[in-house]
Amino acid sequence: MPITTNEILIPRKIFSSRVDKDLELDATIPEFSPDVSRIVKVDCTPFTESVNIQDGKATLKGKAVYDILYETDYKRRLRCCNFTQEFSQTVSLPKSNAVNLQAFAESECERISCKLLSPRRVSVKVGLATSFDIEGEASVKAIAVTDDKSTFFRKKTIGFDGKTIKHESVYKFSESLALTQSEKAIGEIICGRIDLRTPALTLSPGRAEIKTVATVHALCEEENAEGKYFTSIKSLPLSIDCSNEAIGEHKQISARLIPTECSFTPELDQYGESRVIKSDFSLGLCLNINEQFAHTVADDMFEKSFDSTPVRATVSLPHAHPKAESSFSTEVKLPPMSPKPETLLDASARSLGTASLVTDDGVKANGTFAVTLLCETAEGVQSFDYPLPFEKVFNGDIPKDPTSVTAEITPDEVIATLHSDGSATVRIIATARICVCTESEDSFVAEVTKRTARGEESDEPMLVYCFPTEDEDLWSIAKLYRADPESIKTANPAHFDESGALFDRSKPILVKT
Repeated sequence: MPITTNEILIPRKIFSSRVDKDLELDATIPEFSPDVSRIVKVDCTPFTESVNIQDGKATLKGKAVYDILYETDYKRRLRCCNFTQEFSQTVSLPKSNAVNLQAFAESECERISCKLLSPRRVSVKVGLATSFDIEGEASVKAIAVTDDKSTFFRKKTIGFDGKTIKHESVYKFSESLALTQSEKAIGEIICGRIDLRTPALTLSPGRAEIKTVATVHALCEEENAEGKYFTSIKSLPLSIDCSNEAIGEHKQISARLIPTECSFTPELDQYGESRVIKSDFSLGLCLNINEQFAHTVADDMFEKSFDSTPVRATVSLPHAHPKAESSFSTEVKLPPMSPKPETLLDASARSLGTASLVTDDGVKANGTFAVTLLCETAEGVQSFDYPLPFEKVFNGDIPKDPTSVTAEITPDEVIATLHSDGSATVRIIATARICVCTESEDSFVAEVTKRTARGEESDEPMLVYCFPTEDEDLWSIAKLYRADPESIKTANPAHFDESGALFDRSKPILVKT
């Protein structure tokens, strides 16, 4: 019988990099919008539309959505306008023998500035940071394990985590949110946003249930009170059912939810008052699924009719450990602001990236939250921006010799309190997800060399016995006499345990009949 080989594909991280890109937008205020007197606040949200690999390069294509909140030249009223700009980011990849390459990339806004060029023109400059991760698969040969009676194998199973499977989908929601009795009726909704809590997953074969809480922030102008504003904040529990045949209870799966589109309009309640916020929004869901693989390979082999030399291959097998989730909070006292704020309209925070390090105490994560306070002052509505550094050590069982450790930090809630001197205390409640990856080395028979035919054995019946030595077991005896291990075990039921170890070495072993 010919000896054949199989191909085992083992995932490898080929490349990781974080690259910067500057964007500049020179835009004209839409015709239906009033002139700009003063810019209050500007935000930029980048979205990834595609990531492709071609000609040794990985390219992200995306769009940047700009939201500009400004004060008009008429009674200092607030208005908001939006712009969209396409962008791309490319990195060169190192040479590699890996196959089935796939790229993952996400961009985030690290800094932003806006300049008013004229009552109808603005110039926005943005610094983006894009994180690229390139994965591939290394092809490794392994002898094909068969059940024919001319070749015998000592078998074992190797297990590892497969390559990442990405599942992306978009879900649309439409909700009507009633104001509380203490809130004024709405004259106009100036702008709004949606913050999402860290999602929780419940998995079953082929299905994932993702639960989160969407917090709707709507900046409203009071009805019949030009220039008076309030922010209505509503919490909305959400549940998403996602179907994909790759989803399983025992697989490593992470979920990310991103608001992609949202619009807010005032509606009348049952009494004919403008006291309902109609919220229409879309959420982009990205599931990263790591399937676990197990292969049966040959730990050793021999042939009955051939002299051959097994050649072993040693490989590194990747393992992604279950993510450890932990909540924490950080608090800071901000110095007095100028001009002095009179009323806090809104508070928000976003993460500017996190660095992780394994210490004797656990995983130490440090990074920065960008905090924004929107306040009413004697000079009109103002935006105040502050960096809030944080450092946190997460205790727990960390596997030995990790190959990578990452901490995903998501701010879930921002609580801000104004003080009489114009200062503020900001407290951020966040969720950290710690992801640890390790590798284990294993070896198996990859190929056979020096394969030469042996002389034919006599067909005459004979009995062959052996007296085992201290270091012999079922496999070594079978290999020495070129005999079927299972036949030896059947002929000597009281001599071997399940693993092939000998119970009693004082008695002879019947090898051949």
